[in-house]
Amino acid sequence: MFMFLSICLTSLALSEGLSEMTIDSAMSIAGMKVLVDWEGFFISEMESYTAALKNKIDIIESFLQEVQSKREISRRNPEEFVAHPLNAFSLIRRLHEDWTQVELVMLNQVGLANLQSIENGLDVAQPTDKDLNDAINGIISLQEFYNLQPDEIANGVLMGQQYNASLTTLNCMAMANACESFDFDNYALKWYKSAVEHYNDDRDGRVYREVFGFSLFDLYKNYTSVLISNGFRKTALNLLRDVSDLDANLWSIRKDVYEMGKIDVPDPTFPIPPWFDVTGCLRVSRTRQHHSCHYEKSTSDFLRIAPLKVETLSLKPHIVLYHDVIYDSEISKVQNISLPSLKSPLRILHAEDHNLKLAKIREDYHSPLNLRIKDMTGEDVKEDTDFQIDNYGICGFRYYHTDNLESQDQTVELGDRLTSIMFFMNDVAQGGAFVFPNLNLTIWPQKGSALVWRNLDHRMQPNDLLHRSCPVIVGSKWTLTKWLHERPQMFSRPCKI
Repeated sequence: MFMFLSICLTSLALSEGLSEMTIDSAMSIAGMKVLVDWEGFFISEMESYTAALKNKIDIIESFLQEVQSKREISRRNPEEFVAHPLNAFSLIRRLHEDWTQVELVMLNQVGLANLQSIENGLDVAQPTDKDLNDAINGIISLQEFYNLQPDEIANGVLMGQQYNASLTTLNCMAMANACESFDFDNYALKWYKSAVEHYNDDRDGRVYREVFGFSLFDLYKNYTSVLISNGFRKTALNLLRDVSDLDANLWSIRKDVYEMGKIDVPDPTFPIPPWFDVTGCLRVSRTRQHHSCHYEKSTSDFLRIAPLKVETLSLKPHIVLYHDVIYDSEISKVQNISLPSLKSPLRILHAEDHNLKLAKIREDYHSPLNLRIKDMTGEDVKEDTDFQIDNYGICGFRYYHTDNLESQDQTVELGDRLTSIMFFMNDVAQGGAFVFPNLNLTIWPQKGSALVWRNLDHRMQPNDLLHRSCPVIVGSKWTLTKWLHERPQMFSRPCKI
């Protein structure tokens, strides 16, 4: 009873503390850490469940071993066996008492508390179809943005770097099915090929068939169907020729494909055009004409003793990169505050945000971070105290956009966004670059740095600074963004004629 109560309380605590973080789980790496905790909880419950089953089996096997030893004697000459009074007495007593007790042991359903805990946990933490689609779309984004091939991804090779991670046959099948439903047949074929290559019947067969309902026939049926629909009959026939002995149903498919193969239609070819990094997500920025580095000392008296390190990336429009302008203590504070409040943006058609969660926080305008922004930009921060925190999920990215506000979204007090300040709160292992495509400018996240650009020129007209945040390949990307609006800067940055 105490164990059951303990399990229920543990499950309840996980449900209350972690349920909010499992919503739209693929859209935030920070939020997905909760899923790791949940799976650890499920593993613990299953270990307890299997231990209870093993204990039950051990009890039954002990009894079985005892009665089987006597059965060998009685089976050879039953009459002689029961003629001995001790054997006869033992037989009657066993059938009268022992078998009844064993029956009760066999009827006892062990591990029910563990099963209930897992059921309750899945009700709270199980990712939805939408979460799975988000994850699938993230992997497809990797392929499209970085020209990664399914076999590379399945083997854990990302941008030429081998990771201690890979995809199983079931993972590859999920990707293949999704690509087929999206009419990405070229991707689907490659994912089916990876699914076949990763399948090992000795390792996977029994569990796949009996637990996951996996059918080797369905895998090859779907694979060959896509091959044939794209005209690759000979390829499909060669594939089935090697595996038709594994399943009787595959013989039937092989026969049908063979009949199709008699038609003298050559397999079509799909030439793959050269791939170019048109997004700039892999671009190595060249040294620009006005690129320079200097110490900023002039915007405030404080900077005379503690100047800021500035890297000028563009003069017109104004884009600079400040280094070491947000500290570890500030980063930890922001992340700890924002983690429970991270929310997914609205899911709308042609949305700018993909696999991304964000939160708003407000800082007093006298806070060290706001004062530092004032030192960096020379602009007033009193009216703009809000920050936006972004944490990217599986291959999360933001599409092309500008930070300028539509006229209907501007207020009389603030007007349009004059300056954007984006702090990078961590290094990203791979991917996640920030790109200004029209300027041929790519900036890689550097922990502690801040990218600053002007959305309006000196006449307060939009600079049309189109930019995007590229998909994160490996790592968790955190950014902290602040926008300073035009009208509060009336005296600190007046318009020039």
